Amino acid sequence: MRAWEQQREERKTAVLHVGFERRVAKSFEQLASQFPGRVLLTPSAKGALPSSFATSKGAVGNVESEPIFLALEGWGYAEREPSPPCAAPAVNMAGWVRLFVLDHPQQVGPLASIGIIDDDTYLDFENSLEPELRTQLAICRSAYLVGDQGDDPTMLARAAPPWLSSLVLSELDLTVRIGNVIRDRSLSRVSDIGALTVAEMLRFPNFGRTSIHQLADILRRALLDGPRGGEDEVSRSSAGNLLEAVRLSLATCADRERDILVRRMGLGCPNETLAEIGESYGITRERIRQIEAKVVDRLIRREVWDDLLAAKLHVLLADREFPLPLIGAEALDPWFSGVAAHRDAVRYLIANMCNAAVSLVEIDGVEYLSFLSQDSWHEIVATARRLLASGVDQRWTEQDCQHHVKLLIPDDAREFGALLWEISAKWCHFADDAEARTLISYGRGVDQVVEAVLLESDTPLHYSDITIQATARAGRDLDERRVHNAAAEVGYLFGPGTYGMLKHVTASRAIWEALADEAAEIVMEATVDRQWHASELIDLLIGRGVTLPDHFDKYQMDIALKQVAQLHSLGRMVWTKCEAANENVRVDIRQAVIAIMQNAGEPLSSTELRQRLVAVRGINQGMQFQVIDPLIKLSSQVWALNDRDLSIKRPDQPAFLDSIVTQLRSRQRPVHISECAEILGDIVPARAVFCLAGLDPRLQVTQDRFLTLVEWKSAVQDGKRQANAAA
Repeated sequence: MRAWEQQREERKTAVLHVGFERRVAKSFEQLASQFPGRVLLTPSAKGALPSSFATSKGAVGNVESEPIFLALEGWGYAEREPSPPCAAPAVNMAGWVRLFVLDHPQQVGPLASIGIIDDDTYLDFENSLEPELRTQLAICRSAYLVGDQGDDPTMLARAAPPWLSSLVLSELDLTVRIGNVIRDRSLSRVSDIGALTVAEMLRFPNFGRTSIHQLADILRRALLDGPRGGEDEVSRSSAGNLLEAVRLSLATCADRERDILVRRMGLGCPNETLAEIGESYGITRERIRQIEAKVVDRLIRREVWDDLLAAKLHVLLADREFPLPLIGAEALDPWFSGVAAHRDAVRYLIANMCNAAVSLVEIDGVEYLSFLSQDSWHEIVATARRLLASGVDQRWTEQDCQHHVKLLIPDDAREFGALLWEISAKWCHFADDAEARTLISYGRGVDQVVEAVLLESDTPLHYSDITIQATARAGRDLDERRVHNAAAEVGYLFGPGTYGMLKHVTASRAIWEALADEAAEIVMEATVDRQWHASELIDLLIGRGVTLPDHFDKYQMDIALKQVAQLHSLGRMVWTKCEAANENVRVDIRQAVIAIMQNAGEPLSSTELRQRLVAVRGINQGMQFQVIDPLIKLSSQVWALNDRDLSIKRPDQPAFLDSIVTQLRSRQRPVHISECAEILGDIVPARAVFCLAGLDPRLQVTQDRFLTLVEWKSAVQDGKRQANAAA
């Protein structure tokens, strides 16, 4: 009222609205110019004002299909009920149908021709209209009947047109929580929601205000989408997974539109900038941006998979106990199958076509799905480090430090608490006293500078070169011995006195992980007291026929084992089995691995298996899987399940192993894994043959990958014993 009093004398027009959403102010200009010095009201404002504020019974105009009313009393002036802004249509239309044709006079004929003049006739004949007009009428009717109660799903359901009211609820993009409640309450159609009240729904278990708002949003989207039924729409909504749905949607676009969007998101190709695509078409980057925005907007309005993506991401990230790697989404929901191989495309979809407030956050080389952004994560890590540095003067205990650091994580990303502590606590130095471990210092000083030097270098550096660069970077003289110690602490040994980081390993991560797995198998197959030097493991890998990348030596093998294998390092590149490994834990992990393999329904690489185990169990330290039936290997990096993933099934395997024994006895010498296909046939992969051999007590696989008969080894041992006895 105060704001209006200040403007009234200048004959300005006010528009009053109540609610969370409204039309843009500019859309009222034409109508407002007809009523200087007066107040106009939207339907929600008309319903919200007390009776002392008289308002016109009929609308004085429409703004984007919404009726607008004139304030008659209560604003410092008195006004009579105005005449309709235009003559009534020839047909005696009533209610909201009349308001609709006042704003869309071109629709009088189509409506009158099939007998729609009011709400009753609309309900009888609306299914005879064209889809676009059906949608327009449904939106207008809902706005009229619902008014300012648009956040009430029961009101939206009662105001739903026939095609939406009869829709089966399972066909809507319901969240898991809402879907469970709907199923538990035996609610089948939208009309069933209209038979309830919000108060009644709030009494349902696990159904709160958030679910009320989400259900209202779902019903509004269904109304805006219009009647369902096109073949293309059905095929896209029934696509087996996200990427399949995206490709089906792109197939409906024009060739240039599809090419631009595919290249922008990097779906099956490297993603490109606007300038790069514009250059290939001979047009400006701004024109490419306009085309991209147009296509994205159309897909968002037309498709359902973007809403489904948002809903599924929220379900996957709800109440998690540990972070979810992108590849882990595939393990939890098959709808995300293949996303890990198209990370750029997934990042684009989440950022541009999915209003889910979810991001891909990369931490130590692993990409996680999170409600945090990458920038937010970096800021939280930086804040945690500053916070811990301030805790030194306050003599915080280790428990205090953990508590304060984890409070920095937002409630919807609590699963990152342990990871944040692990990263930020690397620089903590605690001292034990009588009561607790106390923080006495924080930071790395020279370590920090040395790490920066190594990260910036394209190659590993000798500690003398590191000292020169670190001194220049720090702006002060640094002791060479201190730099040498720091390099050993923050980096990895690549040669005598030479240090680097993981990025300096000559092979790709996938390759050195595979080599480390292969070497770890050798260690795990030996006795507990057997010790292995990295150079010895490399020699055995070469003996097995493994091709090593250029410059991959004992130093890099030692580095790879530190990242992957669950082994015990004795220092100086010497490794052995981890004696402290808990048998119960190993059995538990093995059972989880088998369950993951069964759910996947197909063979998985070692990397996929690790990431899915992290997603399901939260186990993220180095781990070594062992070949124990039914787990087998098809190659050095591909795991499978016996029987399911082999062409020779279990009932036929004894006969298959009998044939191998027969061939070995006929051959009178072992078969190397590289000869397996030539001698034993290629019906089963060579690696799988060696796994099956472990199930037969007559067969044995040597560490240098020869398949031999146990009886031959026994004969050799007996001969040695007899020779020793004679000596």
